[in-house]
Amino acid sequence: GITGDVSKPTLNELKQRVNDVFASQNRAVTAEDYEALIYRMPPRFGSVKRAKIVRDQDSFKRNLNLYILSEDFDRKLTTSSQILKNNIKVWLNQYRMLNDTLDILDPRIINIKISFVAVVDYSQEKLEALNIAITEIQSMFREQLDIGQPIYITKIYDVLNNLDEIVDVTHVKIENATGSNYSDETINLSQYMSADGRILYAPENVIYELKYPNLDIKGTIK
Repeated sequence: GITGDVSKPTLNELKQRVNDVFASQNRAVTAEDYEALIYRMPPRFGSVKRAKIVRDQDSFKRNLNLYILSEDFDRKLTTSSQILKNNIKVWLNQYRMLNDTLDILDPRIINIKISFVAVVDYSQEKLEALNIAITEIQSMFREQLDIGQPIYITKIYDVLNNLDEIVDVTHVKIENATGSNYSDETINLSQYMSADGRILYAPENVIYELKYPNLDIKGTIK
């Protein structure tokens, strides 16, 4: 096959794609046009889970870097096959501006794990509070992030602090998840952390993936 099946897009993904499609007048002018066209590609050519167009700043021509990813059969992110890349090139050639050149590239998949420390209301059962907190973070990451999308650490604090069971969240940490079942790619996350520690930025060719939500979120309850 060309690539693993791609799970049905979520409502948010669909809304975004519909908006993008209306914007594109059957000519790919903006980055959004290109992305919309990729998601509109007929299924017989293969399916793309995530696509991101980045203008190559070093290029004199209108060179575009297209980062794409597919999903494997377990709905985890995976690099796309050469066949799929060739098909995308053929598909986009009908729409691209004559002076646009296109390079199709593999983004770097960076697997992450999240840990937190929380203070629980003394009247609450600690283990139950921990499970509720972990479930809350899992639901935040149910939808795959986009290529180049930052992680707002403040959002994790907010979601946990809003739980009745939790009095205070004292610490949230994001680290590389490494090992045989994870991506070989790691980056120095501290380099991409905002000075106030509130946002973990992603380079334009990186996608963060919480690959195993049942294993990759750990909490300590005080």
